[in-house]
Amino acid sequence: MNFLAHLHLAEQCQSHLAGNLLADFVRGNPDQQFRQDVADGIRLHRFIDSYIDALPEVLECRRLFDTDTRRVSGIALDITWDHFLARHWTQFHPQPLTEFVRTARREVEQFSDPAPEQYLATMARMWQQNWLEQYQHVSTLERALQRMALRRPRLNQLAACPDVILAHYPTLEQQFFVIYPQVSRAARQFRQQQLQP
Repeated sequence: MNFLAHLHLAEQCQSHLAGNLLADFVRGNPDQQFRQDVADGIRLHRFIDSYIDALPEVLECRRLFDTDTRRVSGIALDITWDHFLARHWTQFHPQPLTEFVRTARREVEQFSDPAPEQYLATMARMWQQNWLEQYQHVSTLERALQRMALRRPRLNQLAACPDVILAHYPTLEQQFFVIYPQVSRAARQFRQQQLQP
């Protein structure tokens, strides 16, 4: 799952939105770096990532990629799931996507604790370039993967992933509707455990 899904799941779980976004930029024990609600958000994000990576349906999707692109297929699929969530947003949330993004941005930008520079720079680009709403377009999915491949040479195989995704688009879309509800249920259960005294 990428930024949109993590925000959506965090909202569903009544978890700290900025904490859920921070997780990709923070290493180590979050309790030593952030207050409890933020640390819990980071932990929820980490749980979601590990849960989805182990799902049999996701492992099956990764097998659609060839040997060259399989190494980066997890990253490519994370962005693909955000694409399908944005594309089918009305099936998962009563609020229009534009409104959800505006509300989420307002809440995330209220977070004023010290945060890694890379997080701040990425968030600034995400809001300014309207990534979350743009995810619904296939062209944005392609551009996002190609930009990541250019920015991070060790992930250069991401540039070849759009062809794989488009070749298997109906299969991946069908799998998304199996995968996302499972992730949503698991996230809510994990959050309930966090809230227990």
